[in-house]
Amino acid sequence: MLTTQLQDFTWQADYDVIVIGFGGAGATAARFAADHNCQVLLTDVAPAGHEGGNTRYCGQMIAGTKSKEAYQKYYAKMTAPFTLDQKVMDTFINGVTNMPNYLRKYLHVEPFSFLDHPDRPAVQSVQGDFPDYPDYPGASEYNLYTVHDGKQIEDGALWKVLRNEVLKRLDHITIWYKSPAIHLLQNSAGRVVGALIRRNGQEIAVHAKKGVVLAAGGFENDPKRIQDYLGVPKMVPLGTLYNNGDAINLSLEVGADQWHTSVFNGGGLYHGLTYAVSKGERGTLSFTWPQLYTGSIFVVGNDGTRYFPEDQHSKAGYLFIHGFGRHPYLTSQSWIIFDEKQKAELEQIQDPALQNALNNAIVADTDRALATKLKFDPTVFIQTINDFNTLAKLGKDYTFGRKKTTMRPLTDGKLYAIKLQPAALNTQGGPRRNEKAEIIRPNNTAIRGLYGAGEAGSITTNQYQAGQDVAELLIFGKIAGENVANEQDDLTDKLVLLPPEFLVSDEQITNYQLASNQYLGKSDQGMGNELVLKVTVNQDTKKITQIDVVKQSETKEIGQKVIKPLLAKIIQTGSTKVDAIAGASLTSKAVKSAVNDALKKVH
Repeated sequence: MLTTQLQDFTWQADYDVIVIGFGGAGATAARFAADHNCQVLLTDVAPAGHEGGNTRYCGQMIAGTKSKEAYQKYYAKMTAPFTLDQKVMDTFINGVTNMPNYLRKYLHVEPFSFLDHPDRPAVQSVQGDFPDYPDYPGASEYNLYTVHDGKQIEDGALWKVLRNEVLKRLDHITIWYKSPAIHLLQNSAGRVVGALIRRNGQEIAVHAKKGVVLAAGGFENDPKRIQDYLGVPKMVPLGTLYNNGDAINLSLEVGADQWHTSVFNGGGLYHGLTYAVSKGERGTLSFTWPQLYTGSIFVVGNDGTRYFPEDQHSKAGYLFIHGFGRHPYLTSQSWIIFDEKQKAELEQIQDPALQNALNNAIVADTDRALATKLKFDPTVFIQTINDFNTLAKLGKDYTFGRKKTTMRPLTDGKLYAIKLQPAALNTQGGPRRNEKAEIIRPNNTAIRGLYGAGEAGSITTNQYQAGQDVAELLIFGKIAGENVANEQDDLTDKLVLLPPEFLVSDEQITNYQLASNQYLGKSDQGMGNELVLKVTVNQDTKKITQIDVVKQSETKEIGQKVIKPLLAKIIQTGSTKVDAIAGASLTSKAVKSAVNDALKKVH
């Protein structure tokens, strides 16, 4: 939108740089712009504690390699038979090759190398994705890094490091939550010089003297684009609930080219499915246990027929046909079908998501009765069961090639069905960028003052490898932040600034008031932002008498329901050595860590 199109236009806030999207890419761009002495506005559509985009929820793994030459071959094979601008590819490959130095120099962590620690729990948990394509040239040199030697990959550790780097720079970075950018603003020459941001019910024209970085993530929560771009009826997001395709909307308005709009990362069970959830809820990034594809069990689609080999390991949601990985046709729903013997085996698995799905499974005494409950044509569904049983007895799946050792006929008795839905970890499509992180027009010219990073226009062209998107957000986030900071200032005399209270940052350095027998404890080990507790102790006995939550932003569906009960247990026992609450291990860990942090100060 041109500022000249707005009647009586004036700027109401003034910064050097605006970064749209406080996920991993936005956090990275903001801190590097700040390091170049820029005053940065970092704005996000999500409320506090839910910012972070998919970086908050992803596996925290970062792509690396032991050999630049090997990774060139590996990445070229993943991209083929499609093409990617060579300068963009070279920039990414160089960044991946240099990743250990990046992590040490800029994130101040010692990178934990998966290749060097094959027996560690986190490495063991992703054996099937490390690397995703072991037969590709250069695969043996592919590496993954995390920021610490954790027991699990989905612990938010990288996100917390990135967010902390932003919080260290609050003298240069202003943060606005629940403040979506609704328009990019251009001057008469077409340069992007600001954004119109909706905040507290008001539309604020924010000037960006140097430019804007678009890092607003993908479109996993935009039903229309899911259908238009991916050709899928509907999908359940496995990451953030706030990626609505804002980067696409904003960039189209200023003439940006779009790319990779059909590319996405499925994740989840089988070929990218998750246990069904209600509308507006996040799906679970579930484990694919052998018992889900070995035995008297199979999957059917909308019409009650099988449509893929259930034992094929899903790589980013792909199934491989003729040696080429592709997302299969995704139905609006699928069902896991199994018998009583299989159910007994599934019940032995320590997986809360699976056990919850089993508890909600649809059960029927006969195949015809189950078909009726699932609204299948009984003749078709009964034939599917008969065909599966016949192939299992023959020891050869002529239809889809599932291994005979994984097939066992369904027996008479009760039958069960668990509903699945197509899931998306993230989408890759959005505004096209070049090797300088500049967003470009269809004629390959750069839109002055506009940069991009992260999944909002990712460089991923074809097949995805675990760790790739995180490496990209670090590499191009840095490039975007540094390059926008080096832009010449856009000078304007149309400044009528709002009062300071309208522009205050949502993140402040806080000094908490404490009584003589009260101690402050902090932890960043939960799924939300920092958890702050005020622990009151008896001065004589040194026992805990009260614990108050000063600040927290854990999820409503899990975290907030367990904090108070866990604190009550700690007060009752006088110790943090209490059991974590099932289904909320990270929040439980944060609570106990914050209490321990406070108790260290008791004297």
